[in-house]
Amino acid sequence: MKFKYYFGASLFFIIILGLYVYSLSGYSYSYNVPFVDSVITLPIAVWFVIPIFLFFIVVVFLEIGGSFRLWQKRQAYKNDYKLLLTQIESQILNKEFPLKQPKMNRYKALSIILHNLTFDIKDGVPLKSGDERLDELIALLGDVKRGEYVNLKKFNPNNDSSFIRQNTLNEIHIDNKFAIEVLKKSIYKDEIKLEAFKKLLETEPNDAKRFLNEVKFDKNTADFVMELCKAGKIDLSNEEIAKICMSVGYSKDNYVSLAHKLKERYEPPVWVGIFESLSSKDENAELSYMYVLLELEMIDEAKERLNTHAQNEFINLRAYMDLKTLGKKYPLELFLKL
Repeated sequence: MKFKYYFGASLFFIIILGLYVYSLSGYSYSYNVPFVDSVITLPIAVWFVIPIFLFFIVVVFLEIGGSFRLWQKRQAYKNDYKLLLTQIESQILNKEFPLKQPKMNRYKALSIILHNLTFDIKDGVPLKSGDERLDELIALLGDVKRGEYVNLKKFNPNNDSSFIRQNTLNEIHIDNKFAIEVLKKSIYKDEIKLEAFKKLLETEPNDAKRFLNEVKFDKNTADFVMELCKAGKIDLSNEEIAKICMSVGYSKDNYVSLAHKLKERYEPPVWVGIFESLSSKDENAELSYMYVLLELEMIDEAKERLNTHAQNEFINLRAYMDLKTLGKKYPLELFLKL
């Protein structure tokens, strides 16, 4: 029974009972109060309903106390539920959790379990939870996974989140101007800048050249730049080529492969100049320089270069030159890894 119904019914019963007893006897009764020189005179009907009324008052206070405790418990569950939703959002976006933990034991255990997990967004149409903020976040992050750029500022995300990283990459892939902004600013990590640089290489190679010093190259990107150089889509100086190759640790074979790629791109004097410059800066490029000399039939220069090295070095090239001296003609590529 609801408390308001109990309250009304009890008061009605007390009044009716008092009136009924009074109709039976309208006499009064006097009560001597103990330890006090005082007498209380009331109708018998009133004396009859006083215990019932006192019992009613006690029940009212008990009901109010129980309702207050139930309200406190409901508030605790409500606050704990909000904390869990905040924790889920924070974990998804890699943000710091609130220091306050749930009060209710069940929610506290659930919070600990969630803390030990990582979250991802499933493909497809997400189910609605009923919480507008989380439903919106999940829908936006689903768009991010599908390669779209979305505005997540409302959720104040941590820039280290994988979703934020992917969202930044999505914007780079659809907006060249943003890619340029990324390369201009120091706040972005090396991997993000590298992606922006790759995007410019694919669309505007000459613009990308301006940011050679802003990028920390990896081997694949360095190879891609050299392919663009071979295709004539980007012009690099000897120093720029050397800096890129050395930054990713080109091996001897890598340099020889590069020399082979650039063979058709440059006139012989320029081709020789590039690898002479490389060999002066990186000893790993020495083999490629001698390959260029031999490919251009600059035998005397190649011999002079070989004589500066120990006899047990560049055995393949020495064998090639010995055979050539004997009049044997073999493709130079057979003596190199090409």
